Amino acid sequence: MYQIETEDLGRKVYKVLRSMIINGDLRSGEKLVREELAARLGVSRTPLQFAISKLEQENLVETLPRRGAHVRQYSHKELLDIYDIRCRLEPLAARDAAINATAEDIEGLASVLAAFDAAVKDGDQQRLKRTDYEFHMELLRCCGNRFLFDMLATITIIVISNTKGLLKPAERSCMEHREVLEAIRQRDPDRAEALLYQHINEGRTNLASSSEYMIGTESAAA
Repeated sequence: MYQIETEDLGRKVYKVLRSMIINGDLRSGEKLVREELAARLGVSRTPLQFAISKLEQENLVETLPRRGAHVRQYSHKELLDIYDIRCRLEPLAARDAAINATAEDIEGLASVLAAFDAAVKDGDQQRLKRTDYEFHMELLRCCGNRFLFDMLATITIIVISNTKGLLKPAERSCMEHREVLEAIRQRDPDRAEALLYQHINEGRTNLASSSEYMIGTESAAA
């Protein structure tokens, strides 16, 4: 019974740490000081270690010899490689969403898009990153392919945690999200796929042209 309770708590801690990485509360390259995190979260080291190990499996955290665990920091080239994966796979999710999404799924997407639009109007950069992530995750849920969702969920977090803000003007990103949503609503898989490819590929192009979008480029991994 004790092991089951510990594992359950470890999963809760994992979800909290994952959210902290998404929100920027734990930044790319930041050291995870176990004693401080345990005290901050009000847990013992055992569930915390479970959570860190799980984040390591997802390549969100790495443990370096004599330096301990850190939020994993990615190089410019590694992020471009990740974008290449997104460019090929995420448009497939948009295509499938146009075919498989229920009316409830589409309303969920519309709700997240409304939150993104509100963040654009407020100019809240942290909310922009969070709601941009939520839109893409909601779209992946709508596609009906759990394996595709699992493959893309973590690498999307890697991009968020290693880049500064959005890779294009927020207003433009919001407009493109709206166009993708409309294609899904109209049950047009070809258009949904093409629009999402353009959306992601433009972000890749902007990242390729400058490493200034990256967090901590001076210490990024080679």
